[in-house]
Amino acid sequence: MEPTEKINLQILKIKNLPELSAASMKIIDAVNDPDISIDDLATVMSVAPVLVARLLGLANSAYFGCAGEITDLRVAIIRVLGLNLVRSLAMGVLSNLALDTCKCSQFNSERFWMDALLTATLSQQFSQLLRDEAVVPSTAYTAGLLLNIGLIVAVFLLPEESNLILLNAQENANSISEEMTSLLGINQYELGEILLEHWHLPAIYQTVIKEFKNSAYVGSETKIIALIRICFALAKKILSDQHDELPPLLKQLESFGLSAAVVQAFIDKILAEKDNIFLAALAISGK
Repeated sequence: MEPTEKINLQILKIKNLPELSAASMKIIDAVNDPDISIDDLATVMSVAPVLVARLLGLANSAYFGCAGEITDLRVAIIRVLGLNLVRSLAMGVLSNLALDTCKCSQFNSERFWMDALLTATLSQQFSQLLRDEAVVPSTAYTAGLLLNIGLIVAVFLLPEESNLILLNAQENANSISEEMTSLLGINQYELGEILLEHWHLPAIYQTVIKEFKNSAYVGSETKIIALIRICFALAKKILSDQHDELPPLLKQLESFGLSAAVVQAFIDKILAEKDNIFLAALAISGK
């Protein structure tokens, strides 16, 4: 079988990915229930000890300003995480648990989740400042967190090819998306959309991921996608210590009507808390 044929067959497998466990599917359903109570959500999640442990690890991390005081998930939701945030984080943790990435030596799980957490945090913060009905902060956070989940899918299905993609991206200074499209004929955003549809997550997240690279997209999610694009680029620059390249991106935020001074103050805060984001990424990845 030709390598291309092998890759195409492997990619087709995503449409037949094993379903999440019954417990995980129940948690996904609960996470997406807008009317669920904190008590009910904590009860449903309690059947997944690894998920609970990682959420408690996040709640007790410096990222949220705690220091090992929270031992109960319900308390963590009420005092630290909040209902909307725990919904988002639970989906991220479940994705990480379901898709094993250990066979791809070039994949850096901690860096992946640092990118995801920072993109999510920036998206949420700036959407709060916008006060625009078209950009809901909790939705922006979840969309930012799951934006590149398709990369984990690729690493899970095609660890050898993903190693090559990640190496080429680093050596050629290309984006992972470009290298993946070149080798596989599909990028992480297309893979992510398929995964989220397979797991029956809300359509808005599928749309954000599907249209993220489509500059011609015009639709109901145009504004949230544009904001997340800027936040994703900011996250990359911040985590790579390319601070001199931030001003043009911050200027783009001004076009949303955001104050330059307020935006800069939040970026300064993020820069000071980078180590805490790393610790939160460790909690999600289970390292």
